[in-house]
Amino acid sequence: MKTKLYIAIFFLTLSLTAFGQFQMNSGGANEYYHDLNTDIINDNSNDFVIAGNLFDANFSTQLMVLFRKSQNGTTVWEHNYVSPGGPIVRVLDVVNYFDKIFATGYIELNGPGTRTTFIADINAVNGLVTNAFFYDVLTPPMNSQGLKIIVSNSDADGDGVADLGLVVGGYFSNCVPINTNGSTCTNLGFVLRTDFNLNTIWMIELDNNNTTTGNFDYDFINGITETPTGFFLTGSVVGIPMAGVPDQQGVLAHKIDFMGNFVWDGSYIFGNANDLSVDAYYDTASSQIFMLANYSQTHYFGVTVYNDATGVINNASSWYVTDFNDLNTYAFKLTESITNPANLVISGYDRDQVWQDALGNPVTGQSNIFIYEFDKSTGAQVGQYTQYLVPHIEHSPEELNFWSLQMPLIYYPDMSYQYTNNDGTGTFYFHVGYRTIPSGETWVESLSTNATLQNVCINLRKTLTLNPLLYTPIVATSGFVPYSEGPIVLNANPMTPIDRDCDDTILSIINPQGNLWKLYPNPCNELVYVTSETEVAYTLFDEMGRKINSGSVSRDKPIQVSHLSKGIYFVSLINANSSGTIKLVKD
Repeated sequence: MKTKLYIAIFFLTLSLTAFGQFQMNSGGANEYYHDLNTDIINDNSNDFVIAGNLFDANFSTQLMVLFRKSQNGTTVWEHNYVSPGGPIVRVLDVVNYFDKIFATGYIELNGPGTRTTFIADINAVNGLVTNAFFYDVLTPPMNSQGLKIIVSNSDADGDGVADLGLVVGGYFSNCVPINTNGSTCTNLGFVLRTDFNLNTIWMIELDNNNTTTGNFDYDFINGITETPTGFFLTGSVVGIPMAGVPDQQGVLAHKIDFMGNFVWDGSYIFGNANDLSVDAYYDTASSQIFMLANYSQTHYFGVTVYNDATGVINNASSWYVTDFNDLNTYAFKLTESITNPANLVISGYDRDQVWQDALGNPVTGQSNIFIYEFDKSTGAQVGQYTQYLVPHIEHSPEELNFWSLQMPLIYYPDMSYQYTNNDGTGTFYFHVGYRTIPSGETWVESLSTNATLQNVCINLRKTLTLNPLLYTPIVATSGFVPYSEGPIVLNANPMTPIDRDCDDTILSIINPQGNLWKLYPNPCNELVYVTSETEVAYTLFDEMGRKINSGSVSRDKPIQVSHLSKGIYFVSLINANSSGTIKLVKD
């Protein structure tokens, strides 16, 4: 159960947008966005791509959708994509390479209710499809879907020449939809290597090599990280921590070389039910792999550090975090720190948060974006965990919903990245998430912050508890698998979304007229007044959002603050026409 947090609310000036910081939401009537992921477009524009899938309120229609967004969050173009070869096309990841965007996911190519992995080559300038292929695993084909795609210029065939192309990871199964019941379903991971024209070079499958009861099957690949010696695979693999106990979902940590051959495996079980890895980062300076994982037992995340050459775990640098007063925060992405090369930054989504708006109304946010920085050597937290509060309730039921269970068990899209503007305006973190607007639809929330992590709307901050990692090794195995491939047709159709700043849909929290009020003097020592001739109701909060007192204030009737300690406070103001919250500094 979440602890209810009473979060003070304040706004930065609109000048933030001009310097690369923004918080926007985009969408349209009866539009429910799902599976959002993103990447920077490296064509000197500072633009970025957002991919996802668009449903109606009843999940009766589904469309693959891509946005191109400017560095200030406004839409350059949006298209949906359909195929005459299959009624459903679902995108689950994208990657950019200069003027190209490559997408993967699945298409219902072999009939309704079937799934076949696809790759689409999309022009980043106009959003039109240049090329597209399907990829089936085995004959007759099993159902498959790509969950992760990266670009690689490695030697894929051992001839000593680099092969520019793509690497896709995912899973294949005899069941649709996803089913982890091992007694009825067989699930295996796969990795597909193609050239730049989408022709297959090799494909491997991944399975567990553990003594199991067959009750569960959690063999999936959801991430690929390139190192100087091959590809590191994340996801999950089924295993048991000891004889006689039920099957569990374990963390996948599997290394293959550039030609798909097995190198080493460092998979393990951490807790008592569901563990999985979701992303990784290769550190050039130390030749180590930093692997990001989530654990159901702790309701939080952790990092495991591997030697790239040997797969040996660096226990001194491996850890997990907890906060038993505020559960269910899960990591999705691992990136470089803006401020210090000795640190890394984790971003992800919080399952459920409750706070109060300026009128005292409760607000619920699912899939709220968070960011967390840590020291690579020790795992120690750097600064405060920051969570961006956005009203959202996950639309359901849907197979890939994050919160149908305690946490996502398979799919962790790339929802963040770090980038430097080429116009000299700085380095930023960019994130994509979700907002439920007042009429009930789920829109795209896009957010950019600088090193301060301060966003344009509202946030909360806290500190997490660091713990040493404990684990039991299990084993995953991999080998080559037969495949088939061929071209498919994808057609792009333009869309016209609405773009709004974050405050456009939350007038219950703050009315723009409230910005006319000022507190003075600010900073203050004893008395503070407001620029209103008539009395305005106020509530005073401390920096953690805890209520201190309330009453009325005007330019003639002050608030007494002499008894307060030095620090940051927030004053919520409201009258019959407007409301707002203003930051107050006590000297």
